[in-house]
Amino acid sequence: MQKKWLIFVLLLLLAIPAQAQWFIGGKVGFDANFKEKTGGFSLRPDVGYTFKNNIAVGVNGIFAYDTFSLPEVEKWESSIRYGLIPYIQYYFIHIGKFSFYLDGGMEFSHFSSPSVSYWRFIPYISPGLEIVLTDHWSLLGTLGRLEYDSYLRSLLFSVDGSNFSVGLYYNF
Repeated sequence: MQKKWLIFVLLLLLAIPAQAQWFIGGKVGFDANFKEKTGGFSLRPDVGYTFKNNIAVGVNGIFAYDTFSLPEVEKWESSIRYGLIPYIQYYFIHIGKFSFYLDGGMEFSHFSSPSVSYWRFIPYISPGLEIVLTDHWSLLGTLGRLEYDSYLRSLLFSVDGSNFSVGLYYNF
């Protein structure tokens, strides 16, 4: 199933008109919940294609490491997550070097910890900001996310700064 999605995304990237622009980069994300004593980080290498200055499509790789407390046994555990995230971004406001966008995608990832291991599917929507630094370099950031976690079977929404990521991108 995942190979079909990867092939679909790659064909989509190749079928986009020639007036587009390739980019590569990645994001580093931090997640902290002081009330529940959890936290971690994520690395997301990224490749994509921007066309008509308003739409970008691409795919992220994901590697995430989190730690959390198990209060019932007074023990700390950690988890690792890895996978792919095909996405589309729609840029709706351009003000000089600043552009606001809406990012939507589908995360296919594997989660493992000492006590449990499973695959999950997470469609999401996230607001973001791009700052153009030079003709080739830009900085992208997101704050907050609306997502549905297939494993937890729940809708999650965060805009409190606990789900923050920033990335540096090179445009060809």
